[in-house]
Amino acid sequence: MKTILLAIPLLALAACATSDSLVQTRHKPQKKPEYGLTRTSDCISRSFISGFQVLDDRHVLLFGSGGRKAYLVEISPSCFDMAYQHTLATVDEDNNGRICGFGRDSIAYDRMGRVESCRVLGMEELDDERRIQVLGTK
Repeated sequence: MKTILLAIPLLALAACATSDSLVQTRHKPQKKPEYGLTRTSDCISRSFISGFQVLDDRHVLLFGSGGRKAYLVEISPSCFDMAYQHTLATVDEDNNGRICGFGRDSIAYDRMGRVESCRVLGMEELDDERRIQVLGTK
């Protein structure tokens, strides 16, 4: 009986020792990339939007003019599961024909039968160098 009682604490100590070694071999979580906007008031005509690429729950690239131009869009609140969407809609709340980094424009998508809407907080038209920088951080 004493052997069994002694074996239980030894097993507990062995489990602690092995868990420490697992902690040491784990990789540090990757830091989320920062996409900070340098400008926030750029606009794109809704009729020129030809595609999109979701960067994370708060940032989307909208492509215009057949993909030649790219616009970094910051949205709020965070739009969960947006990266898994095949279609996004731009909502022109002020009916001026443009999606802008100011005002009430938003991006919407269908998520499990509900329409999720995320307000556009800012938008920046990217030059070639900034486009490479943003796409390189993903």
